[in-house]
Amino acid sequence: MKFATVTYRGALTFGLVEGEAIHLAAAGETLRSRLAGDLAATAAELRARTPVPLSDVEFAPVIPDPAQIFCAGLNYQHHRDETRPEHRKAYPSHPVLFMRFATSLTGHGQPIVKPGNSEVVDYEGELAVIIGMGGRYIPKERALEHVAGVACFNDVSMRDWQTRGEQWGPGKNFPTSGPFGPYLVTLDETGPLEELELLTIVDGQIMQRSKLDFLIFDIPTLIAYCSGFAELRPGDVIVTGTPGGVGFTRKPPVLLEPGGNVIVEIDRVGRLENPVVAE
Repeated sequence: MKFATVTYRGALTFGLVEGEAIHLAAAGETLRSRLAGDLAATAAELRARTPVPLSDVEFAPVIPDPAQIFCAGLNYQHHRDETRPEHRKAYPSHPVLFMRFATSLTGHGQPIVKPGNSEVVDYEGELAVIIGMGGRYIPKERALEHVAGVACFNDVSMRDWQTRGEQWGPGKNFPTSGPFGPYLVTLDETGPLEELELLTIVDGQIMQRSKLDFLIFDIPTLIAYCSGFAELRPGDVIVTGTPGGVGFTRKPPVLLEPGGNVIVEIDRVGRLENPVVAE
């Protein structure tokens, strides 16, 4: 099943996506409110409603208002090597995490706004995990039972702000810097997550390509770890990390500039595409 949060005729709602059409819930209903329940029953309910073409809606972040967004940093060895050469071949003992604000999120097709006070705007293609059934102290072997679905994510980073201190938050929370979607895809459609391939394409050129089985800390480990210090709730998001190939480490650097375009594409999950504009 594929669900999306969209604006239709000026109202925010969500729907079930089938082909090039979407079966919409009533205006004002939220996908987040359904995640702890039976998504198959929600899908059956929505199929009874007359679909509208996807071309008639505008995508919002698939979960516009998560209470908590946990982001894993340096979770692929290639990315650790390119950004922290002093840690080459050294695996961390625990995940490196930072938090995003919901106000940084944006939807598929919406512009990434390059701010006037940053000169180093970078892409990071990632898989986002969306929590369905909440919990605390979730064991790894039960972790995937708590997943409602997954989505594409672009952890756009203002590197000049990110590297001003030890905390990464300032470089990760500019408005529109978190493209998220287009869809929440349930795990019965994705198959094993470690088999999925992620691509990031900037201005038509592939910049990142990796299978998800190269994650240092896999998805069950991240869920278990996050639930060890926070109570996970329906709609919470865990962004799992980016592979090597980011722009600021390239020679010459490949950065996001107004007039450009960036795509994050993951097998059986979706294609998240956003133009870049000036502030």
